[in-house]
Amino acid sequence: MSLPHEAFPPGRPSAHVRALTPVLVTVLALVVVLLPLAGAAEAKRKPSERAARAKAVPKVVGQPPRGYVIPPSSYFSFPNGGKKERRAIRNRVLYTIQSTWGGRRNSLGGPLPANGRIRMATWSFDDWGIAKALVAARKRGVSVQVIAAKGANKGIPSWRWLRKKLGSKLYRRGYPITREMHSFARQCPGSCRGPGGTPHAKYFLFDNVGARHTRKVVVQTSANLTEMAFDGQWNQAQVMHSSRAYSDFYGVFYQAAARRRLLQPYHVAAMGSVVNYFFPRPRATVAQDPVMQNLNAVNCRGATTGSGNGRTMIRIIQYAIYGERGVWIAKKLRHLWEAGCDVAIIYSVASRPVLSILRKRAGRGAVPMRQSVVKDPWGNLVKYNHSKWMTIAGHWAVSTADYVTFNGSANWSDVAFSGDEQMQRIQNRTITLRHLAAFAKTWRQRTSRPPTSRRLSGFGRTAGVSTADIPEDIPEEPIFGQGIYRYLPED
Repeated sequence: MSLPHEAFPPGRPSAHVRALTPVLVTVLALVVVLLPLAGAAEAKRKPSERAARAKAVPKVVGQPPRGYVIPPSSYFSFPNGGKKERRAIRNRVLYTIQSTWGGRRNSLGGPLPANGRIRMATWSFDDWGIAKALVAARKRGVSVQVIAAKGANKGIPSWRWLRKKLGSKLYRRGYPITREMHSFARQCPGSCRGPGGTPHAKYFLFDNVGARHTRKVVVQTSANLTEMAFDGQWNQAQVMHSSRAYSDFYGVFYQAAARRRLLQPYHVAAMGSVVNYFFPRPRATVAQDPVMQNLNAVNCRGATTGSGNGRTMIRIIQYAIYGERGVWIAKKLRHLWEAGCDVAIIYSVASRPVLSILRKRAGRGAVPMRQSVVKDPWGNLVKYNHSKWMTIAGHWAVSTADYVTFNGSANWSDVAFSGDEQMQRIQNRTITLRHLAAFAKTWRQRTSRPPTSRRLSGFGRTAGVSTADIPEDIPEEPIFGQGIYRYLPED
């Protein structure tokens, strides 16, 4: 039976019905044709509706936009490489900020003690991406605290904006509940923990990070939180997942945040194969210099490490070596070179007295050196190696096969003694080998060149008995912000 006949009762249809029959047939035919199309359209709409419903499902309170955590390792950035190499440190720090968990808030709107924490100490701050990530972290309930130098950040828009967003109070007066978790961006006019100087330490602490809620992450580095740190500088960073190291850095951070001068701000903490050093230590002597203490433990002969020649290997990348401290370290390195150690140095800035010691032609000859910088057509340094580390592989202390890495934020100058600085000594073969690989890579780059030769009497004066190869344009002592160093800070 046809559809029209099923639609009407038995009998002969009237003329009126016979007239409607073709119309009904047409309508029903259209329905039969369009039903599958409507179904297909409905099927197409379902994924978007499902996505909309998924978006409507609330996330866990305080959940970060990323699930990353910076792995424990050594990292090195190269401003003359691609984007990935330039931002090897910065992006990992940024992603870790974006992966720190927030959470619920107390009655005053502040984060609860169980929420994630970010603590950052830097000398200069000039990175909008980092600033915005920190403010976003605070909005999701992370406790965010930042310390920087007042003088170095004067007039920098991103720092001014961050201070406005986070505030600068240590806590809310009258509310003890806010003492530990209150967010702020504070600045120190001089050393935060001692007299004079500047807050030059650079370390970042994270707690409750990533998909697995990783605890107690420490990043100690030579890199400031600036665009220059990845676009114009070589830098190093050491990352540790360690409760003991985190607690030590955390305690020093709170001393700095309080901005109170300590009677004895110099702090050393030994944790197995790791030793933390924190300055200031005003008027430190040669015997009190931790760099000298570590070099004094070197024996140049009898090494049984992989080099195979029995000589202890010393490799150094140091931004600035100058002043009285630079001279006594240079003399020690010269002595070790003459004693048979395998020494090589990469630097950016060195004084004439320092270079006169290291580049002497007497004895074994000049210590192998490279200056790692990029100069403009007028000879000004516009990109430079800002790293600050030393490795010793061989006969150190009682071991003939030790691997020691000494790194941090401090230059080899007198200025380092008066400011807030952090350093670590780490006895670890893998870490030392990673630094040695970075040294070899930097040494081979076209931006690393031997000092230009010029015969000059010792210490740059005419009354000397030995001669040295030193750059022709090096002043007696570097004056940062002037001459060939016009674009370089005393950092």
